[in-house]
Amino acid sequence: MSLAGQSAVVFGGCGGMGIAIGQHLLKEGVKKLFILDVVELSDASTTHLKEQSPDAMVLSKTCDISIRAELKQILEKDVLAALGSIDILVNSAGIVESDVPDKLIGVNLTGIINSCLIALNIMSRAKGGKGGVIVNVASTAGLEPIAFLPVYCASKHGIIGFTRSIGVQPVFMETGVKFIIICPGGTRTRMFESVKKLSIEIEALQTMFREFKHPYAPQSPDVVGACVVQAIVQGENGSTWICNDGKISIHNYPPSQYL
Repeated sequence: MSLAGQSAVVFGGCGGMGIAIGQHLLKEGVKKLFILDVVELSDASTTHLKEQSPDAMVLSKTCDISIRAELKQILEKDVLAALGSIDILVNSAGIVESDVPDKLIGVNLTGIINSCLIALNIMSRAKGGKGGVIVNVASTAGLEPIAFLPVYCASKHGIIGFTRSIGVQPVFMETGVKFIIICPGGTRTRMFESVKKLSIEIEALQTMFREFKHPYAPQSPDVVGACVVQAIVQGENGSTWICNDGKISIHNYPPSQYL
């Protein structure tokens, strides 16, 4: 699959991981890129993106993915008016910690589910669209637990469960939309570096957090950007890709035991 001339939308595109994803999409030939985030895209970040493809169109708009009405308005009106169609949608918006679990779930899980369903309605061949690819950025914390980040882990497990459930052949045959999961390990982003303490008031988890020693040095966001592009180009519908410790691999799940 070639990305040449395609139109892409990246949620959470102003963070280090989002910028890296945008850079790799542009480098691979994407000609229209729309960045959506709760903060404005800085001039410096715009410059970094344009350096990858000076002729590409790079647009941005603030959007809170956890507010469905705002999300729907921007995707169905602003994005479509600017791009004409959506070929690639990358959901990389996320937060690590919140005093209110509802907020974390609203951004990391509910927002991404709504983004997928709204975009699928736009992209589906059954609804007059061209098909395409939807990429959901989860985490290795969605594949195994991190005890001191239980709500974050719940949100990422939820992304994986949702994406694997909708990324099945009958849905692809009807819509022409392929679903991909990306699971980064520890990555050098401001989001993770900003977490200095936990809001959850369980001393055992607070102690585990303070004493945690990660076995790997945090990887560059560039690894995640490269993984997203590789998965879009090579990945099968419903596949899960891990980028951890600077390495990219495909994750294989055990056979289902209960269905």
